[in-house]
Formats: sequence, C-alpha cells, structure tokens
Amino acid sequence: MFRRGFLILALAAMPTTALAQGTIDGVVRSADTGLGVGTARVAIPALDFVTFTNPNGTFTIAGVASGTHTLEVRLIGYRVLTREVTVSSGQTTNLELALDVAAFALDELVVVGSRTRPRTVTESMVPVDVIPVGEIARQAETNIDFLLRNVVPSYNVNIQPISDAATITRPANLRGLASDHTLVLINGKRRHRGAVITWLGAGLSDGAQGPDIGSIPGIALRQVEVLRDGASAQYGSDAIAGVLNFQLKNNRSGGSIQVKQGQHYDGVEFVDGAERSWAGRGRSVSVASNFGIPLGEYGFANLSVEYGNQEPTDRAIQRDDAAAL
Repeated sequence: MFRRGFLILALAAMPTTALAQGTIDGVVRSADTGLGVGTARVAIPALDFVTFTNPNGTFTIAGVASGTHTLEVRLIGYRVLTREVTVSSGQTTNLELALDVAAFALDELVVVGSRTRPRTVTESMVPVDVIPVGEIARQAETNIDFLLRNVVPSYNVNIQPISDAATITRPANLRGLASDHTLVLINGKRRHRGAVITWLGAGLSDGAQGPDIGSIPGIALRQVEVLRDGASAQYGSDAIAGVLNFQLKNNRSGGSIQVKQGQHYDGVEFVDGAERSWAGRGRSVSVASNFGIPLGEYGFANLSVEYGNQEPTDRAIQRDDAAAL
C-alpha cells in the first residue's frame, strides 16, 4: 500500500514540475550602436544554462525553473552584464539587453622571442632560402600557393573568386613582378607555363603567363629552394624576380596520409542540456596521400594525390565588435 501510494504521488508531481518552467527570449545589443551583438555568451550560472546569441543578437533559453535568477552576458570587448530575471510558470520573459564597450588597458606587455633555426644558405653568392618539408607541413593551409605565401618572403598570391580560369590557376609572383618573371623548377627542371593569360587592366602583369604552381600537391614536396634575387644572367629573362625550385619526395617505400578540415561556425547553443550547432560557412576539406613503390633494384615511383574542396563564405552579417576592430 505504501509503495502504491508513493508511485501515485510521484506521478502526480511530474506535471507540476514540468509546468513550473518558463522561457527566456531576449536580444543583446551594443550600447553604442544599438545593433545586435552575435556570439555573446548568455548564461544562468545557478542552473548551468548556457547559450550564445545569433548573429542578430537574439537568444532563447527554454526550460528555466520559475523564480528569480541571475542572467549573465559576456563577450570579449564588452563589460560583463548581469541582470535579475523573474521567470513565471508557463510564460515567456522578453529581455532587451545592452552591452557597454570595455576599453582594454595593459600595465605591461612582455614579448619573449627565441632565435629560430636559420634557413638561408649563407655560403652562397646569392640569397637562397631552403625550406624543409616540416615547416611546410605545419601550415594550416591546404593549397600549395597559400603554403608558400606563409613561409616564402616576397611570395604573393591572391584569391580571385570571380575571374574564370584564374580562380584555379592563380597568378603568383615574387617581389611584386609579373607571374612569368619568376622561374619555377621541378627537381631542377623548368615547369611549363599555364594556359591562363593574366589580365588585370593596365597592370604590370597584363599579358603574363605564369606556371600553374597550384597543381603541385603540398604533400609531394621534400623541400623548397628559393632564390630571392634576380638571376636572369644565369637562367634567362623569366628569372628576373627570382627562382623557385621544388624538390619532390624520392622515398622508395612507405607513405603518408594527410587530412585537413576547417570551417567557420556562427556559434553553439545549449538547450535543455543538448548541444545545437548553427550552420557554418566556408568549409574547406583537403585529403592528400603520398607513397613510394620500389621498381627493380634501384628504381622507384613516388606518387602523390590530393583532393580539395572549398565552400563559399558569406560575410554579409558581421559582428559589431569585429566591425569596430
């Protein structure tokens, strides 16, 4: 009898607990501009509720127990905002919150540096940089053009999203000269020029026809040698800006697989303890592989393959603090 009465009491209490909950809907704005502030952290510490604002500054917290709670809003660049919120059972509480911009003040800034490993061949008559594969592999980029941009001085390449074939065969250059003024070598042999003719309109590179460096898989490189000075006397007129020599891997056995993935997320929110991710943009995926095959007693074949995909990025909505910065 006692067990049956206890079960009936528990079942009768469950709807009461579910009804004693409410929802908080709100918007977080910048006190200076009045615009919505995205990715702000909104939390009720006492209840372990955490969510983040949408790009337009709105947020929703469901399943909040009725009563008075302390709401806390945080975002880098703004002062922490706390607000007492009263939630009624079965009701939705609407909030308008404004964040004040916080001025950063540093008492002291200490910069600590260490001497890096030299990569310039000092014994050479001309400035030659030898970049090992380890320094290239540590880069977060997936495209060979951007890998070189991060490690090679004076190497320039730009993203051209709406330029037909130049989107794939990007015109790269050394020291700001035309793309066909840089000699590109593969294991010491000249790399053929691409079929794309650069045309920027009354520019220095108009009519240039440089090689397609982007078709070389980054995982295939053993090292990159860069001559950062004109060498037209030795190599001809296509080496006015310098020389890039790509040394490919020559392993007779073994291999490696490399996977890189990146994406921009608008934020993550937690509702009733469940995590929900908002749709991201600009997702990039790169899968590359390299392996060696022995051929006979001394021969070998070293093969590299790479697949990459880059999705578009929409920057029509920008956070207020990012725009101010």
